[in-house]
Amino acid sequence: MQTFSNMQRNLTYQNFISYILWTLFFTGYICLSSIYTLLPPMVGVLLVLFDKALKKNNSLLLFFIVISIIILETQKGFLAFSLLVFFLLAHKYIIPKINQDINAHKVRNFLYVFIAYIGYIAFTNLISQIFILENLHINILYITFYIIVEYFIVSIFL
Repeated sequence: MQTFSNMQRNLTYQNFISYILWTLFFTGYICLSSIYTLLPPMVGVLLVLFDKALKKNNSLLLFFIVISIIILETQKGFLAFSLLVFFLLAHKYIIPKINQDINAHKVRNFLYVFIAYIGYIAFTNLISQIFILENLHINILYITFYIIVEYFIVSIFL
């Protein structure tokens, strides 16, 4: 009987398929959240996943998160690549400060989600002022609801 010593199951392929499925699910969810405004756009969840992918040097996960960010930006009408640039700036300057000062995991999760929304709104308004563009029109009740819902999602699943 012949043995195949070099034939093994590769976990990378399984991860690739699961990342594709999650990206397709996220795309459908973002389309639904454009119709139903009570569904949060998952900006905070994407920031947490983006930070984890960069910390673990998981380039495959990072690739699919960037695709999800681009899909979110196009579906919601955000400035092109503004969410991605904000996530990179937050990962470089804001998140290390939070990790250094706060040890409680649940508080860090809340601050990640809070910074994802409030920081992105401030960042977009700054970019709008610099390039003389129209500011975002936001409803603070929706943003508060999104922060609370996404905090529970991040706390439970991530």
